[in-house]
Amino acid sequence: MRIENHRYDQAAQAKLRKAQRKIARRQNKKSKRRRQAILLLQKVHQHVANQRKDFQHKLSTQLVQNFGLIAVEDLNIKGLSAGILAKAVHDVAWSTFLNMLAYKAENAGRQLLKVDPQYTSQECPNCHALEKKPLSERVHRCDCGLTIGRDHAAALVILGRGLRLQAQTMEQSVLVA
Repeated sequence: MRIENHRYDQAAQAKLRKAQRKIARRQNKKSKRRRQAILLLQKVHQHVANQRKDFQHKLSTQLVQNFGLIAVEDLNIKGLSAGILAKAVHDVAWSTFLNMLAYKAENAGRQLLKVDPQYTSQECPNCHALEKKPLSERVHRCDCGLTIGRDHAAALVILGRGLRLQAQTMEQSVLVA
């Protein structure tokens, strides 16, 4: 299942800029018009946050209803949000989405597994060979003959790791019992 990134923050940039300019033009810091301009900016930010939350709730519910096992990368979101991709990471709000997915999966009796994110986009899901490639290369081509989109290949690798992790936890629970 392919899910598009809506980029709500990016879509609202024009409205945000306009609202921020309105605030910047107000000379008197305590004026009624400045307070109104601040409220307008808050309203735009709140609208973006509500759009993002609505999408995340709907998507997490759909995933939990349709799948018994959900495997995700155990990403260092705090580290990602400090780098060059910070704005994009914050716009998607991965941390919030993963928390939503976790509590909904737990309530529905589904299994959410976090797998090691290392080399997921460079490993072949077919033969497990590693092929280093730049992020700009969007197609995964392997010597074993597999040619698919890089994101699809990474998703298959994550699912494979999740299934192996699930099998290991089942083995451990049988040994303990």
